[in-house]
Amino acid sequence: MPGDAAPPVSPRSAESDLEELRRTIDSIDDRLHDLVVERAAVVERIGAAKRVVDDGETPVFVRPGREIGILRRLLTRHKGPFPKSVIVRMWREMFAGTLAVQNPLSVAVCMPVRGAGYLEIARDQYGAYTRMEPVPTPGAVVRMVAEGMATIGVLPLPMLEEGQKWWTMLVSDMIGTPRVISRLPLCGIGPGRGDGAEALSIGRMVQEPTGNDRTYLVVETRPELSRVGLRTLVEQAGLPVQELVDTHEPPSGDRLHLLELNDYVAPDDKRVSMLSVDAQVTRAVIVGGYAVPFTAEDLATAEDLA
Repeated sequence: MPGDAAPPVSPRSAESDLEELRRTIDSIDDRLHDLVVERAAVVERIGAAKRVVDDGETPVFVRPGREIGILRRLLTRHKGPFPKSVIVRMWREMFAGTLAVQNPLSVAVCMPVRGAGYLEIARDQYGAYTRMEPVPTPGAVVRMVAEGMATIGVLPLPMLEEGQKWWTMLVSDMIGTPRVISRLPLCGIGPGRGDGAEALSIGRMVQEPTGNDRTYLVVETRPELSRVGLRTLVEQAGLPVQELVDTHEPPSGDRLHLLELNDYVAPDDKRVSMLSVDAQVTRAVIVGGYAVPFTAEDLATAEDLA
C-alpha cells in the first residue's frame, strides 16, 4: 500500500551488506596499490631518462613547481567529502617515496630550540620517512645545501626582528648557490603540528613558474636610500612589490634589502637589470621564490561550502 513504511532490515542482512562493502574496499585497495606500483615503475624510467638527457651531470629530481601543479589539478577535480588537505598529504608522501626511487633525498632542518616546529612541517612536506637532520643555526643549513650535504634546507621565514639574516648567503651568481624553492606549510598550520611555524625551503635548483607565484629579490643599495625610496624604485621598474621583507644593515658599507614580488620573475628579467642603472643601487639578484600555498578556500569541499 502507498505510504507503508519499508520493512525493517534484519541484523543478518545488514551484516551481509557490511561484508560486501568491506570486500569492495579490499578490491579498491588492491587497485590503488597496483597503481602505486605502476607509478613507481614509471618514475624509475623518468629517472633513467633524466640521467641520459643530463649527460653525466647530476639531474634535478626535486621539482616543486611540477609537484604543486599536480596537486592543484587534483584538488580542482576532487569531489565528495574526503578532505582536500588529506589528498595533499597523501600525495606529498607519494612524491617523497618516488623521489627516493630516483635519488635519495635528505633535508637539513633549522632547529634553534627543541620543539620549534620546523621538523614537523618539514616531514609534512618531504615525507615522514625522509632523512631529516636537525641543524642548530640557519647559516649551517644554507652551507649544508650549498656544499651538497643536504638536498633541501628548511629555514625560518625572514623578518625584520630576526637576528641572523640567512638570506644574505643566497646573494651570489655562483653555480650551485641555494635558492628559495617553497613556502611551508602548503595546507596551512595543522592542529597540534608545527607550533604555528612557517618556513621557507631552499635547494640548488631554479624556481619554476606555476601561474600563482611569489619571487624574492635582493637589492643592494647605498646607505642613504630609504626603504620607502627603494620600494618606489622597484615599482617604477615595473616589478610588483608584495612586501619589503627585511633589511641587512652592516656597520659600514651598502645595505641589502629583501623584497617579495607578487609574481614569478625570472633571474634574467630585464626589469631586474634596470634597477642597477640607478646610482643608488649597486646590484639586484633574484634569490628564488615559491608557488603560493593553498588557502582555506582552495581546500574547502562542496560540503564545507554548503
